[in-house]
Amino acid sequence: MLPLEDIRVLSFGTGGVGPDSCKILGELGADVIKIESKDNLDFMRTIGPDINNIAGFNEANRNKRSFGVDSKSEKGRELVRQLIELADIIIENFRGGVMKNLGFDYENVRKLNPEIIYVSSQGFGGGGPFSDHQAYGPMISAASGMLSIWAQPDDPYPVGSNSPLPDHMASKHVVLAALAALDYRRRTGKGQFIDMAQTEVAASLVGEHYLDYTINKRVPKPMGNRSPYAAPHGCYACSGVDEWCAIAVFTDAEWRSFCDTLGNPPWIQDPGFADLLGRLQNVDELDKMIGEWTATRDAHEVMETLQAAGVAAGVVQRAPDTLADPQLQWLGAIVELDHPVTGKRLYPGVPFRMSGASPFPSIRAPLLGEHTDEICRDLLGMSEDEIKRLLDEDILHNPSNTEGTGRGMFD
Repeated sequence: MLPLEDIRVLSFGTGGVGPDSCKILGELGADVIKIESKDNLDFMRTIGPDINNIAGFNEANRNKRSFGVDSKSEKGRELVRQLIELADIIIENFRGGVMKNLGFDYENVRKLNPEIIYVSSQGFGGGGPFSDHQAYGPMISAASGMLSIWAQPDDPYPVGSNSPLPDHMASKHVVLAALAALDYRRRTGKGQFIDMAQTEVAASLVGEHYLDYTINKRVPKPMGNRSPYAAPHGCYACSGVDEWCAIAVFTDAEWRSFCDTLGNPPWIQDPGFADLLGRLQNVDELDKMIGEWTATRDAHEVMETLQAAGVAAGVVQRAPDTLADPQLQWLGAIVELDHPVTGKRLYPGVPFRMSGASPFPSIRAPLLGEHTDEICRDLLGMSEDEIKRLLDEDILHNPSNTEGTGRGMFD
């Protein structure tokens, strides 16, 4: 048995936060129905060669059924309202005002389903001066202060990352909030409205820097891979082309083990390296000497040698290395899914196990409107003639009437 069996989720998500959170709920066993339309595509369906062949979309939208419907038509909205009455959770992360314009804001939804758990997550939250601002991952990183420290000290501008970290962290907070609300409803019978600003989630990731400024009046500056609490602490070039190993030494015991592993060369006897404070004050020279040691060695050799001595070290892997990583393979962390358009592809699996629970499923992402017919039949009790009529009227969308829609930015 899966933890969220018999829980139904309606996903009005777009992009990363809503879809990724609903993917996780689906992995936990919930029946997740993605409400979407060929006339107003989840923008992630548009950033590839085909609406059903986009890596990012197909990753974030696994473990869902797709219900294609024209939510701007009255008949389409009526079908969505019927699904709302059958739902336990609604998750939406459209730009502020979209759900209200459709008539699916919390105040209208709770009239249909008073026990509904409604999670609304905009970039800057609901209400306030920025609530209607457009927001993507880089904007959230910037607004939270995260981006200002995400660089090497000598970089001319904040570098950041092309992985939208705030989106991925916010989606996990959505799941946490939804599960807490489910438990609250179980105990009280009451639903919940949950407002979660993605920029607030991002801000929580750099709280120690706010504290440093509050107490010490220091404005944090980029440190790259260095740490104010450990030295050595960074990525060191190894033999070969663009091969690196990360090394982190926090305690005096780890430092002694590190020195023994290197054979206690003369430079290690420098009094400036005797304790953490000295190593931090002389970190440039320290990194130079360690870099000379790693430069003549294979990255895996550096990792295995230091790990054997109890020093934290790890090869800086790329995607092919990670897919072949023996530990991840042993864990079953990567799963292969066969998609009717993209074919067989590798995806990250569920990163935890629960004793007593069934193995968590990983189901490929749906085609646009792939489950429209079955949802109409099984949940809404509609006849085949009625389904066909609404498909012909373009109120319902399934793969037969969405082919060729929005071919994507690379077409």
